[in-house]
Amino acid sequence: MKVFISWSGDRSKALAEALRQWLPAVIQAVQPYYSPDDITKGARWSEEIAKVLEESRVGIICLTGDNLDAPWIMFEAGALSKKLERSRVSPILFGVEPTDLTGPLVQFQSSKFDKTDIKRLVRMINGELGDAKLASDVLDTVFDMWWPKLDEKVTGILAVKTDSTDGMVRSQQDLLEEILLLTRSQAHRREISDVDPQAQADLVEGYSQLVRNACALGITRPLADELQKLFKPISYIARRSRFAIPKGNPGGLLADLNEVKELLDASVADPIQETANTADDDDDLPF
Repeated sequence: MKVFISWSGDRSKALAEALRQWLPAVIQAVQPYYSPDDITKGARWSEEIAKVLEESRVGIICLTGDNLDAPWIMFEAGALSKKLERSRVSPILFGVEPTDLTGPLVQFQSSKFDKTDIKRLVRMINGELGDAKLASDVLDTVFDMWWPKLDEKVTGILAVKTDSTDGMVRSQQDLLEEILLLTRSQAHRREISDVDPQAQADLVEGYSQLVRNACALGITRPLADELQKLFKPISYIARRSRFAIPKGNPGGLLADLNEVKELLDASVADPIQETANTADDDDDLPF
């Protein structure tokens, strides 16, 4: 059974790697997935991640004080909420509190990194195995045997000071590619109406915030071009979301996207031709 582990940043990446190595020692039937090391050599990484997201039964999100509002974390949390029941997605809190969570993260029941909560998480994962699950007494014995190793590893990782702005945070370009791939895949399968409206809103709002952050930091032309490519599929989702507000009314996803369009038009020579409020009366996709 595949377990998807989400991370962003040096410390979160190291914690995700520790979990990936530790989980199969406790439950051998579990196959943790953690990018980029688990990506098949030569495969297009975004397609690989999209495939694993679809196949995973459980999602784990490694949260630290450095990545609570990271675009990667927000996006993959939204993707996991679309695919899995909320009880099957667990943010693990490393040195942060549940009250620190915002956005799509608040919908999940988080687990603090301590023996009690992690055992509860492991029991949930074991329960998803059906007939292949370990007996309760066996699971308890194995967990108690392996817990000190994970605890020691995590304690060592958390003791190391890291720069939250260093290069191990996955790039905006990577994030854009994954958003575009998943958005187009959903739209071509005509599944947008089946997606949780809140997940749709989280995706659109995350894109809008990504554009604002990029423009504030000094957007490059290649990044602006990629953001423009994403505008049409994102606005397509926004128009069909119940959170969208008709033209002429303040607020809503479409108003956010119109502001984003103005930012992008101001940053590049070739403005976006289609606005977020453009009507789409036929069944053809606008991208």
